[in-house]
Amino acid sequence: MITQSRVHVLLVEDDEDTREVLRLILESDGIEVAVARDGLEALNRIGQLREQDPHAPSVIVLDYMMPRCSGPQFRQRQLADPQIADVPVILVSAVSDLSSRAALLKPYAMLQKPIDPDQLTSVVREACNARRNP
Repeated sequence: MITQSRVHVLLVEDDEDTREVLRLILESDGIEVAVARDGLEALNRIGQLREQDPHAPSVIVLDYMMPRCSGPQFRQRQLADPQIADVPVILVSAVSDLSSRAALLKPYAMLQKPIDPDQLTSVVREACNARRNP
């Protein structure tokens, strides 16, 4: 269980424009955001974030389709690592059958692109609260 009051999101998205828009949406709602371009970079960023705060990130917003290390590949590595397995993941994608593809990954939530800004911030805060109060 985490106890800090701030919300810190790791946003993992390969498309630069989408990454920037999602970052701005989250930051405009008072959420701290770190970014990564793919799953490999995300794993490195988690290590850096945890040096500053052992509970960071609060939530991971994860694109499904990315080069080098896709959302599913990242999620498999995350679930295998007891240090970060409990960090909720919100899976985002433009693929039409996201729920059937992603069910085995056990995400906290799945959002279809284009993402509604209010829905994104709401789901991020819900996931963070669920982690704080299991």
